[in-house]
Amino acid sequence: MSLPSAPCPPRFREHVFEYACTINRSMTSTWQWLLRPETFTQGQLWPWRVEFLETPQEDGSTACGFDIGTLNAHHGPLMNFCGVITRIEEGDQICERDLEYGYGAYAIGFRFIRPRLLTIRVSKLDDARCEVVIRVTSHVRHGWSRLWTMMQRCFWPMFRLAARRGVPRS
Repeated sequence: MSLPSAPCPPRFREHVFEYACTINRSMTSTWQWLLRPETFTQGQLWPWRVEFLETPQEDGSTACGFDIGTLNAHHGPLMNFCGVITRIEEGDQICERDLEYGYGAYAIGFRFIRPRLLTIRVSKLDDARCEVVIRVTSHVRHGWSRLWTMMQRCFWPMFRLAARRGVPRS
């Protein structure tokens, strides 16, 4: 499943931000933690919120949580990242998933930053450590790239702290 790809609007350019960190927990424990909707929905600072919507599928099933096809929204002041889980790949050494944001998703304002894709990859380093790489692909209006990069650099290190607290030791 994949959303139709929105073309990069005039006066915007593609912006890719990556954050990588080592988590002193097993890949399996970390991946399982990342597959729990509660990891993202509990403890949100008001007025921001993350929602997962149970989504009927064409085959009669219902996608929920981190199933492919689940609708998801991160929203609050100055942001609306609405999208769908489009890919989940699980292996012995690497697990990865994509959340594709739909046309209309924005940060600060629709005229400035339009997130397109959030990819989270967990790679096994050894039995007790893994690397998590978060990749955010966006369309960013010329002149806003530095601010968007700075915002990402401030936000994503909190993920590492949350993982240290939330992922159980094996």
